[in-house]
Amino acid sequence: MGEIDPEGTRRVGLDAFLDEKVEEGYVIETRTATHAIIFRRPKGLKRFTSGTDPGRYVVEVDESGNATMRSAEPRRT
Repeated sequence: MGEIDPEGTRRVGLDAFLDEKVEEGYVIETRTATHAIIFRRPKGLKRFTSGTDPGRYVVEVDESGNATMRSAEPRRT
């Protein structure tokens, strides 16, 4: 009772979507059974500079297992 994803459809959809994004160069910052925050790691010397998070996104999966990605709020310092 009270389980968000009793059949695992959302988890499976999220797993597949995240696997694809990791292959594209994204890094998983955090995740739950139905949501994740991912970001694209800066390349070269850009990774050593401060500033806004480059390409930080919230990934959500609906009851049908379809994933959507939207911009996330910047990290708080």
